[in-house]
Amino acid sequence: MKDVNPEEVQKILTRLKTVRGHIAGVERMIEEDKSCEEILLQLVAIRSAVHKTSVIIAQRYASSCLLEAIDSGEDRQEVLNNAIETLMKMNQ
Repeated sequence: MKDVNPEEVQKILTRLKTVRGHIAGVERMIEEDKSCEEILLQLVAIRSAVHKTSVIIAQRYASSCLLEAIDSGEDRQEVLNNAIETLMKMNQ
């Protein structure tokens, strides 16, 4: 992700650090034999945090990266097809 606003990078890194913390928490919960319900709720929080991070990066991709690719002379249809394929994978 080149030419990204440093504040945007910090926002993404903060979200990823939060995810890392949630994962460490789930590991501890499993080691401490916590209930399945508690563990599943933490996993939902992890999934949500990862999804929000993906959305931020997808927005950046759609607003900047695609335009850069087209402006650099890449085939518009190929760039669009690749973008659609990548964004579809996000929702699988």
